[in-house]
Amino acid sequence: MKFCVFTDLHYDVIPDGDRRIYELIQECKDKRAEFVIELGDLCNPTEENHKILDLFIAEGIPCYCSIGNHNTDFCLPEQVLSFLGLTKGYYSVIRENVKFVFLDANYIKTESGCAPECKANFKTSNDKNPYIPKEQIEWLKREIADENYFYIICSHQSLANDFIAGNRSRGIINREAVRKVLEERNSLRRKILFCINGNDHGDDIKLINGIYYYSLNSASYIWHGVKQTYNYSKDIHEKYPHLKDLILYEEPLHVIVTIDKNGNVEIKGMNGHYQNITPEDIGIADTWNGVSIKPETSSLTIAASSA
Repeated sequence: MKFCVFTDLHYDVIPDGDRRIYELIQECKDKRAEFVIELGDLCNPTEENHKILDLFIAEGIPCYCSIGNHNTDFCLPEQVLSFLGLTKGYYSVIRENVKFVFLDANYIKTESGCAPECKANFKTSNDKNPYIPKEQIEWLKREIADENYFYIICSHQSLANDFIAGNRSRGIINREAVRKVLEERNSLRRKILFCINGNDHGDDIKLINGIYYYSLNSASYIWHGVKQTYNYSKDIHEKYPHLKDLILYEEPLHVIVTIDKNGNVEIKGMNGHYQNITPEDIGIADTWNGVSIKPETSSLTIAASSA
């Protein structure tokens, strides 16, 4: 089994989103990837933007998507679900003997329970996010109970990043509760191959209690907000006003994952380049929000005996 994973394209805030999608599709064809996993923040869920998904469909490449926190910047979650053809933000997909379990942490924990994060409502709340509701954790327990499958856990936000930015957590705030469920599954028989997330716009791998947690770098850029830089034409900056706060990668960063029938995993990363400015140019280090912002994605091999 071979597939491509990418995340955080943010099609609507960059000027070269079409090129990046075309290059990702060509990479899938060149590497003979059977399908694509997209880990969130692909685009705004507009009718026009459905062309992105249609491009994968036209090439016969299934694309399984996560919902990112920015997918609902301007709409309710139901609109994103409709756009992606989903009934819930959390679901699973079976490919051969591997089940891909997609989690949805786009919730704000409240005193009475939780509420969906959307339309930037977290900015007016003192409650904490991102959060996975208890009923979703119970669903996860049931989803990973079958001995017939290996499991890959996909989420937009990290189950391993402990970094705090201001008073906001980069990682899922109840990540330890989720990790406990995964660890209990592996204590019976080691079936969790790895967990993979987007959101952090950086590269990181952690091994926690026998499970690998892979943070995948963005397919397009670093968000920094430190120093406004105007490196494109006036027209482009007017059309893409957030561009002044970004450092773009030249290549659409991604990984190609190969898994054999015994559960041996090879994640093949890549080395890329910054497009025209670097973190050093604006006076920041090459780590940000707890992850590396070098223009690369790490490679990782996980032997079945340790998976």
